[in-house]
Amino acid sequence: MPLYSYKAVGPDGKKVKSTMEAPSPNTVINTLNGKGYIILDIKETRKTKFGPLFGIRLQDVVTFSRQLSVMVSSGIRIRNALEILSKQEVFSSSFRKILTNMVFSLESGSSLAEAMKSEKAFDEIFVNLVEAGEKGGVLDKALEKIAIFYEDMKRLRDEVRSAMAYPIFVLVFAVLIIFVISFFVLPRLISVFGSIPSNPLIRFLLNANRVLSEKWPLVLAIVIALFVGGFVFFRTRLGMRVKSVIGGLIPVVRKIRLNMAIERFTKTLGILLESGVSVTDAIELSARSSENHSLESAAPRMIEMVKKGLTLKEAMISTNMIPTMVAEMVGTGEETGKLPEVLQKVSEFYDQEVRKNVKQLVSLIEPMMIVFVGGFIALLALTMYQTIFTMQQSIGG
Repeated sequence: MPLYSYKAVGPDGKKVKSTMEAPSPNTVINTLNGKGYIILDIKETRKTKFGPLFGIRLQDVVTFSRQLSVMVSSGIRIRNALEILSKQEVFSSSFRKILTNMVFSLESGSSLAEAMKSEKAFDEIFVNLVEAGEKGGVLDKALEKIAIFYEDMKRLRDEVRSAMAYPIFVLVFAVLIIFVISFFVLPRLISVFGSIPSNPLIRFLLNANRVLSEKWPLVLAIVIALFVGGFVFFRTRLGMRVKSVIGGLIPVVRKIRLNMAIERFTKTLGILLESGVSVTDAIELSARSSENHSLESAAPRMIEMVKKGLTLKEAMISTNMIPTMVAEMVGTGEETGKLPEVLQKVSEFYDQEVRKNVKQLVSLIEPMMIVFVGGFIALLALTMYQTIFTMQQSIGG
């Protein structure tokens, strides 16, 4: 359908500028007039509609999927449910705008899945599960599965972040201590003697202090630019691959990332298959959700082998990416006709493995940080002592 951009005044008197897909401009006008909007300008646009720059927050997805599931199960019409949710302050303003646009799309005859696709904000897993639920007449059950799926995803992510919070705090605190000693305490001690020592470490710290003092606006701008640039870069597909390669250099981190990828892959695959999504589409979407480059690269080969008539177990074994235990359990699920249930059990096992690995990583990081910070401070103290002692001797001489 054509995409129309419009300017209107809402029932609250505020000006609104947005887009809407509709068969004709009259459909847009009638839909907006029915909601109390006064059209100021409307025109067809050929610009491609993009979703939010950084996507939508996982918290918004979790809350939205759970509340929509409850409302639909209670018999509330989808259109009315979305309108109610679009006014909830618990969501971000950008997400509320997305829900408002979805209401317009539903009023113009689109299905819920089509409305989600038009916004280009929801991931393919969410849209495919909704579409499968609509086609099968079990949207309420599909929404319940979606809610559980994203709640589990958020819970695991929150637990990993929570476990890493203390080591990160200790690291930041240690860096601040080193910064204070290096750039505030050390220069005042050295200034007493009136000359710069010849020790390379002391000279480096003093030169760095001078640069920060004289050119701090430039240094601050560079730091902010690097932080923002890094944040944006690592949200891109290439950035995620770079992050995966860097993480793969550390054995413990590599193991955690692999287990998280297998957990996401099996959980997503089980949910999609249980909801009626085809095996080939389910494999592709599950591989994407794993955020593992190697697994994504292996997905086309798995899909090709399944199309040739091989079992999912045989396709998994051929890739050398899926652990043998997982493939064997998948084979058992195929033989017994309980593949979704088996995949759920596998994902639960790897969920526990991720938690255990994170605890091991935290227990490894803490002593390493203590040794690093303590060693650096000891080296700095020893260097300062030697420098001051040398200066005192030279002054005495």
